Amino acid sequence: MELLTINEAALFSGKSIQTIRRMIKQKKVTVKRQKTPQGFNYLVIKDSLLESISRASQTPTQAEPIIQEDTREHRPITEATSPDLEQVFRREIGQFNTTIQKLVEQNQKDKEGFFQLIKTFQDRVVVLEDQIKQLGAPQASWWQFWK
Repeated sequence: MELLTINEAALFSGKSIQTIRRMIKQKKVTVKRQKTPQGFNYLVIKDSLLESISRASQTPTQAEPIIQEDTREHRPITEATSPDLEQVFRREIGQFNTTIQKLVEQNQKDKEGFFQLIKTFQDRVVVLEDQIKQLGAPQASWWQFWK
């Protein structure tokens, strides 16, 4: 009995991680729970995953593959063809890099905004300190100058 993590099951089946989680929730695949300090890790039994995938591929709506013309190679392709793992990895890495780049840019904007807020706060504190000093300083009247 071979056990797969949810990520491994998603890569193996060509489905998304969320789809594998849905399959677990709907009890379409059998799993073993592994206790961790944070909760449970689910390990999918590979045989049940294969069985579930084969059952899904035998449904009447998916039994007839949709044929599209691939203009680059001039050969028909079907939706039932499993994606090349290298292409999947490249696409996932590209999406990951894009997400990381967006996070870095957002972090930079947030950092600039934070420093601007700190600068404004410091300026206001300096103004308040000056006002407090002026209130505490003895005030001489203009007429006392001539005494």
